[in-house]
Amino acid sequence: MLFYKYQKPGNLEFSMLRRGEVYFASVGELNDASECRPRFILKGSEELWQRLAQFVLEHACICSGYFQPDKADEIREIVGLSDAIGRQLKKNARNRDFGVEDLNSAFLKALKLCGAEKLQPALLRTAEHLASSFIEQGLPRALLDEKYIASFALNATNPTMWGHYADAERGFVRVFGTDDGKVTVCSDLNILHGTRPSKMGIGIIEVGTYKDERLELKEVKYGRKLPKVNAFHRLIHQFSYTEEENHYDVPLQIGGDAEQKKEHLIGLVKHSDWRHEKEVRAFFPAYESLLPDVRTLRISLENIKGLVFGPKMSSENRARAVLSCHLMKQARCSEMGTECEFSFFEAQQAVDRFNFAIRPVGILAGHYFGRRLPLKPIRELDDTTVARLHATADQIAGRKQPSSC
Repeated sequence: MLFYKYQKPGNLEFSMLRRGEVYFASVGELNDASECRPRFILKGSEELWQRLAQFVLEHACICSGYFQPDKADEIREIVGLSDAIGRQLKKNARNRDFGVEDLNSAFLKALKLCGAEKLQPALLRTAEHLASSFIEQGLPRALLDEKYIASFALNATNPTMWGHYADAERGFVRVFGTDDGKVTVCSDLNILHGTRPSKMGIGIIEVGTYKDERLELKEVKYGRKLPKVNAFHRLIHQFSYTEEENHYDVPLQIGGDAEQKKEHLIGLVKHSDWRHEKEVRAFFPAYESLLPDVRTLRISLENIKGLVFGPKMSSENRARAVLSCHLMKQARCSEMGTECEFSFFEAQQAVDRFNFAIRPVGILAGHYFGRRLPLKPIRELDDTTVARLHATADQIAGRKQPSSC
């Protein structure tokens, strides 16, 4: 299939074109304030509720810095209520999807009930204040799961996209292709988490960090409801465990006590008003916070197919685009054993409708001589190549199903 990236004609975009790169944006850098926002619920066993109560009370008392070191006895008294509070929370939640937004009031009610006879009134009030503050402020941070996303479109002729992302038709669209729904990315650093066949034997898989990885392109769904996520799966690895529990892999085992919801849809559901984007996404394969400097990855030449000039793209910017593509191919000519054709097209406004026609322009030439751009125009190409370019233009225009080139 073919997939696309709309770009404005800026220095940063030409630099990324010249290097064959795409940027993986953090959630906060995306243009939709609701990106990757799930509907958090809590649904799990009594043990999970008890560990959640312990997690809240430990962070409320210890991590808040409120208690001095000589108040260890008071902290133990408060944290010692965890099991009783967890039982009460499970009784309240029963087996329904319990919204995280209701946890504060339910937790305070359980804390007051369980601590009325075991804590001094002043200590109970302190515990209530600290627990409420952590649930309202600290718990949302604990539930964060940073994602880094590269966005592409399945449509290269949408007027709204040309307007929003390609500087009102003055930019361009990069054309990519894949035979198996995956794209190969490369970094100069070993920061891409993945798997490889192990040298230890047939059928053995190793897990590690590498300089290259094959990323699956995932199609975005559009609707009006947020994906539901069981918050226990975000918290289990943050709960406290004894050395013996860690030895017997309790953190891995108790995950089965929490019903899976739609965790796999985080970052893949957007409001229906974005439906026109027809978006597919690749996720940076990392499980840690990353600075922007390392989130720009090179796309393999086997996935880079061409470029579409915008209807209002200036002659100067067209020349910059052609030269950028030429420099990219020259810098990476040893990447593949066989040469992969790079094609140029232009989008043309239709006379009686808002969509665009796609016209083939030519292919990238192998040499650059002075003022002559490294672009071989379609009039100089053989009939077979011309037919192939017209077929690809039809695919880009949506008149045929995409296929590999």
